[in-house]
Amino acid sequence: MLSQVEEIKSRINITDLIGSYIRLQKAGANFSALCPFHNEKTPSFMVSQARQIWHCFGCGKGGDSIRFLMEIEGIEFFDALKLLAERVGIELKTENPSIRNARNRDLALMEEAARFFEKELLNNKNALAYLQERGLHEDTINLFRIGYAPMEWKSLLPHLESKGFRDDEIERSGLAIRGRESAHTRTVSAQYYDRFRGRIMFPIFDYNGKIIAFGGRIFPERDVEAKYINSPETHLYQKSKVLFGMHRAKTEIIKSGIAVLVEGYMDMLMAYQAGTRNIVAVSGTSLTSDQLRIIHRLCDKLIASFDMDSAGQVAADRGIQLALRDGFDVRVLNLGKFKDPADAVSNNISIWHKAIENPRHIVGFYIDKVCGSVSPDSPEGKRMAEKTVLPVIAALASEFERAHWVKELSNLFSIKEEIIWSALSKIIRGSRAVSEEHVLAVNQLPRSRKELLEERIIGIAARFPDIYGNVGVSFNRNLFSEERAKLFSAIHTNDARNVNNDMLEKLALASELFFNERDVAEAEFVRCYSELEREYIKEEMEKLGAAIKHAESNSSENLPELLSKFHAFSRRLSNIH
Repeated sequence: MLSQVEEIKSRINITDLIGSYIRLQKAGANFSALCPFHNEKTPSFMVSQARQIWHCFGCGKGGDSIRFLMEIEGIEFFDALKLLAERVGIELKTENPSIRNARNRDLALMEEAARFFEKELLNNKNALAYLQERGLHEDTINLFRIGYAPMEWKSLLPHLESKGFRDDEIERSGLAIRGRESAHTRTVSAQYYDRFRGRIMFPIFDYNGKIIAFGGRIFPERDVEAKYINSPETHLYQKSKVLFGMHRAKTEIIKSGIAVLVEGYMDMLMAYQAGTRNIVAVSGTSLTSDQLRIIHRLCDKLIASFDMDSAGQVAADRGIQLALRDGFDVRVLNLGKFKDPADAVSNNISIWHKAIENPRHIVGFYIDKVCGSVSPDSPEGKRMAEKTVLPVIAALASEFERAHWVKELSNLFSIKEEIIWSALSKIIRGSRAVSEEHVLAVNQLPRSRKELLEERIIGIAARFPDIYGNVGVSFNRNLFSEERAKLFSAIHTNDARNVNNDMLEKLALASELFFNERDVAEAEFVRCYSELEREYIKEEMEKLGAAIKHAESNSSENLPELLSKFHAFSRRLSNIH
């Protein structure tokens, strides 16, 4: 198994892997980014292509490609290894149906259900015709694997049972519901029935394109049931952490630096079909902080389009507040008379393209809303601006942006800027309670100056193993702590079997970041080594000083020897430059 792990890792380019999740920027020989594992404004997340490792100098997390997938996806080692194996086309020899874990088995179940629904759609001409009437092309239907659940109490259930899946597994996946047992339903299988019946089925994919849930749109029309229903939450599917279409949109979002956000499946699909490939949808939930965190890994500009009914607007407002506080540049689409993107694309695709090219800044959008309903000179207009526009300005992360919009508001509504700033400061003070998820809690003890010097020396030596001979410094094991002395020894013997390799790689990466040129690194090495020797001598002199004091008070015979050592260290200290 170990050889297979190494083979998989050797085929993975860690820069490409991490770059598919977050935006990477060139930083010398390496790449940098905002860390996806804690909130920060200055990039401290580094990726070394040469070493095939990553490390965040802010929160301390780091490792190889497998560790990154484990952290970013929240999965175990074997699941991360399996994803990488699929990425490079390697079949894991140890994986077979008898030893698959629950997650892999559930993913297989969802895949089989999707195949069933796809086949049923081909057999239902009316459902297929409905999708085509809505404007979806055959290639879009196939690409997103849209299907149909027959209008029967049990159609999917027996199919999955025939494939070897148990009723309790099907229920756990959210595809079946367990009913009450009666005198006429004695068998276990008779207690279960399909959750989705008579619905067009939209598979919901995870970030890597695995089907983890479904959304079902009622067809044919029935008044007694909800128009759309989604899978319940399972260990595969947490709706607050999933964005519909992200598996297709992520690459284009990274390229464009923009994510277009809509509300429904059809909105996303129609816009994608119209050429907007950097588009995702929320479904079954308002925009959440987890979803924003996924988007923020890829870009910092958000173009939003929401249904402008009252319920949709409330949901949009909550998401927009979160996005602004997270530092997004938020814009809003103006679709004119059209209710949503699907409607706009179906009726006038040029309106959609123009809207995407010219989105309105979020604050301007809210100002337009106020001015479109009441006069800005009226008391009602001023009250409405205070209620709807000021909270949006308060949520802006940039002070400069706030100042710009305060001035705009002052001119348009004829209110002094000082009055607006006063009202704004009250809103800001009231929203400064920071939630735990936005607090960086780094579980690390502060390191001493001596430890920091040791680490810098070792990092430079790891990068340039021959540096001792070049700078004329002799290795003195006594200067180092036991653990770091082992690291230093491993560099010279090229034997890292009994040392902390992760630490060695991290220190070498830090050296690459700060000392790109060899002559600069050598000068820093000499400086740090002199400082480390100075710290060591000071520590020894402190120990000797205490021993001399004790010897003097006890008239010890060791006093002359202690004084001699103290003076020797003192002379040595004065000779260090």
